[in-house]
Amino acid sequence: MNLKHMHTFVEVAQCKSFSLAATRLHTVQSAVSRHINALETSLNVKLFERTTRYVELTAPGKVFLRHAEDILTHFQQAQYETQSVANGKQGLLRIGYLSSACAHVMPKLLSRFSLIEPLIDVQIFEMTAAQQLEAFSEGRIEIGFSRPIDGGYSGLINQQHLTDDPIVLVISESHPLSKNSSVDLVDLARYSLTLFARDQASSLFDTIISAFHRVKVQPKVTNEPSSMQALLTHIASTRNVALVPSCIKNLQTEGCVFIPLNIPLSVPLEMHWQTNGVTVTETWLRWCANQALAF
Repeated sequence: MNLKHMHTFVEVAQCKSFSLAATRLHTVQSAVSRHINALETSLNVKLFERTTRYVELTAPGKVFLRHAEDILTHFQQAQYETQSVANGKQGLLRIGYLSSACAHVMPKLLSRFSLIEPLIDVQIFEMTAAQQLEAFSEGRIEIGFSRPIDGGYSGLINQQHLTDDPIVLVISESHPLSKNSSVDLVDLARYSLTLFARDQASSLFDTIISAFHRVKVQPKVTNEPSSMQALLTHIASTRNVALVPSCIKNLQTEGCVFIPLNIPLSVPLEMHWQTNGVTVTETWLRWCANQALAF
């Protein structure tokens, strides 16, 4: 017994004719007869009453028809779903993202993707750049939105530049600099500096420190929180200063004031994916290539 035999049986049952079933199956009547005989031998039952004038299902044949139709339907569904997964049209896509840079755009972005690829289940995880790198290495995410990744992963992780976030000063509302319309880095030399932890976003940390060195200022880094929200809470309650990407204005910023710098300073936001990605990753990338990714 095999699927081809079942398919032949269903055709004969629907046509009530061996010759018509042979025509619809693009085969010869003798082949149809062999398939039915093989089924009857396998099941040890008679499936059809047949004469030169008619073909009718027996009582066992009617029972077997219901199951055969279900089996063929399930096989077609299994075939479709298997091919969908192989073609990246179905499956699981896991995305890591920086909440400060992406939380305001992710819902709309993922909603648009789901309209086009409704069979792909998308899971999102709030992660720093360092956490995303670890997740890539452990196969826990397929896509990441973060700051640039250290160069040691060239060839293993691909990147696409999305935007540049200007770096700004953030201080408490009561800070002496809070009324300034802009500031120079040298204006910050006498204040304790809070920076987002380097082990979580090395490119951001190094960009800021390098900017101080270019103007020959040695910053007094006294605090390195590993959460942007924790950084804002710390700034709002102290006289410390912090330099941050302007996108963190999307977080809870009560008690904080953001002031532009007098020099152009920014940090990139990138999309990352592994070189040896799964097919669902390719589906995401093809979709993104036709989108205006506004961050």
